[in-house]
Amino acid sequence: MTRIPSPATYRWVVLAVLWLTLLVSYFDRVAIAAALPFMSGELHLSPSLAGVLSGALLLSYTIVQVPAGYLSDRFGQRRIIAAAIAWWTVFSVLTGVLSGSIAALLVVRFMMGVGEGFHPPPLWRVLSNWFEPGRRALPLALMLTALTLGPALAPALTFPIISAWGWRWVFYLTVIPGLLTVLLVLRWLRDSPQHANLTERALVANAGPAPRRQWWVPHIWLTFAAFFFFGFVLYGLMGWLPTYLITYRGLDLAGAGVLATAPYLAGTVGMLLGAWVCQRRFNHLRRRFIAVSYLATAACITATVLAPTVTVAGVFLTLSGFFLYSGLGPFWSVPMDIVRPHEVGMWLGFINMGTQLAGFLGPILIGALIQATGSFTPALVAMIGALVAAALCLSLVRTPVTGDAPAPAPAVVS
Repeated sequence: MTRIPSPATYRWVVLAVLWLTLLVSYFDRVAIAAALPFMSGELHLSPSLAGVLSGALLLSYTIVQVPAGYLSDRFGQRRIIAAAIAWWTVFSVLTGVLSGSIAALLVVRFMMGVGEGFHPPPLWRVLSNWFEPGRRALPLALMLTALTLGPALAPALTFPIISAWGWRWVFYLTVIPGLLTVLLVLRWLRDSPQHANLTERALVANAGPAPRRQWWVPHIWLTFAAFFFFGFVLYGLMGWLPTYLITYRGLDLAGAGVLATAPYLAGTVGMLLGAWVCQRRFNHLRRRFIAVSYLATAACITATVLAPTVTVAGVFLTLSGFFLYSGLGPFWSVPMDIVRPHEVGMWLGFINMGTQLAGFLGPILIGALIQATGSFTPALVAMIGALVAAALCLSLVRTPVTGDAPAPAPAVVS
């Protein structure tokens, strides 16, 4: 008889599965960016309509965050994750199948965003279940490397497919990773260490009924605001960095491509290094550590504005990416410690909604600033202000007294 690993070992299997689901999610989500120039040419999409088509997914993704968290807390996480992947895979394939109608494409991308949006809240809850407080920053950072690797892999894999078979096959072939990931989730993912098929089983019989949900939790709303301001900078840079480098700094495509990639490569290093340093040295000062990372990012963006040459600007932009991402792993561990264990999915879905709202509004507001002033400087100043605001919000967050936090609710066995 095969010995089943203990939870201390099995949690790394769980983390690997979560990482893979996040990688597939981000790859599927950004695949349209690689296909969009070819779609626009064939379907005669105007730039504004192409933007609406890209944003349709983000809109539904934002709307479903809180319901997704509530349902995952109530009915279990593995089921929700598997269903979400299957859902978005179906609509990813339909992006290629129903490409003859613009209206159909908009509906398909909106519906795909529903599946994508149901994925993060149960993902946070599973990680929270498997890794104890004070030891979550590094696992979170390891998992979140998928956020940078997914977009990095998309062009390398999709361009050869488009060249060989056409852009529709980018979406047709997403059925393969989607199906394989669903099977892996059902086979290997478990909601928590209390699951019956692990050798060590925690006692949850006396956990009792969950207390009544409180909707006004100031520390959660402050964390939501901090992540909104963080998202304003993150998506602002993602949406406008190439334009800034080409239009404002005068780089050619090759040079802009290098400098536009460098902050995200540095961000991957920063995310892992920041989580490791925070967990080892600043575990009880995580909010301050994150706030300092935001202020360091603000300082680097300020230096970018003042940089006399494009080379110096590129160095500080790269450092901006390093510091911006360095607090991301520790950030997600903060709300996990604030909320009741049985409400992690819902509240982290709510917080994640903050950055998605910023992702929708930020590029629009930055574009309006650029159009009104004819300069990128006000937009960069707005990012600096957002980072200072994010640091201030985090400095006001306080973790509740341990005695106030109820015991975890029993895990749903699936």
